[in-house]
Amino acid sequence: MHATATNRSIKRTSRAAGELYAAIFLLAPLGFLIGKSPVTSLGEGESATFAIAQNEQLFRLGMLAEVGVVAIELILAALLFALFRPVSRSLALGAALTRAAEAVIQAVNLVPSFIALSAATGTGVYAEMALASRETVVLASMEAYEFGILVWGLPFALHVLFLGLLVVRSRLVPAAIGWLLIAASAGYFLDSLAPMVLPGAAGVAEALVMVLAIPAELSFAVWLIVKGVRPERWRALAAEPDGATADALAASRGPATESVGA
Repeated sequence: MHATATNRSIKRTSRAAGELYAAIFLLAPLGFLIGKSPVTSLGEGESATFAIAQNEQLFRLGMLAEVGVVAIELILAALLFALFRPVSRSLALGAALTRAAEAVIQAVNLVPSFIALSAATGTGVYAEMALASRETVVLASMEAYEFGILVWGLPFALHVLFLGLLVVRSRLVPAAIGWLLIAASAGYFLDSLAPMVLPGAAGVAEALVMVLAIPAELSFAVWLIVKGVRPERWRALAAEPDGATADALAASRGPATESVGA
């Protein structure tokens, strides 16, 4: 997208970004919650190996949903960069890179699920392994998977913070949504860090994410789909001299200009 972008192309990009964001709202619960429910909803004394083996198709469907989330995250990172690049190239690049980093870690975090599935179904190197040993592998793999979620939550929290700052500064989308995103980023940071530094507060952090993140990200996605970014404002930002952003313009003023202004 360039300064000569038409209203239609800007709206199309906005709508595509919003629709992809909405798709994550559908796929993420299937991948991270429903697909893993055979293990996360175990009762006292129940076998994780047996639970996965009995719900193999659901577990596989959840993994497929996670693959879909990874693909969408990477595309969405590029679309959001295109939408918010005229506001601040540095912030927009930071938002894109942190979202891409989150997606890469999510992709790597599929490995524990593959290991757990293989161990639970007794395939590959686990074919001759005793049931008790396979159970240990499944439980260890799923614990590693949970740790992986905490890790990718950190770059995602940074992404949501950068995105919120871009929205607040841009006037492309209502600033209120930007402030909601900034608050949501704090919830994401707490959710990832609490189990590491304050395990007793992990439950509170999870609840805080639900309260802050869902309204913020859902309102952002709905706005992009229904309204989109403001085309006139986008073109005004993109038409700055040499494609400069507000950051570049502020830096170019220099001490002499500031003294005159004083």
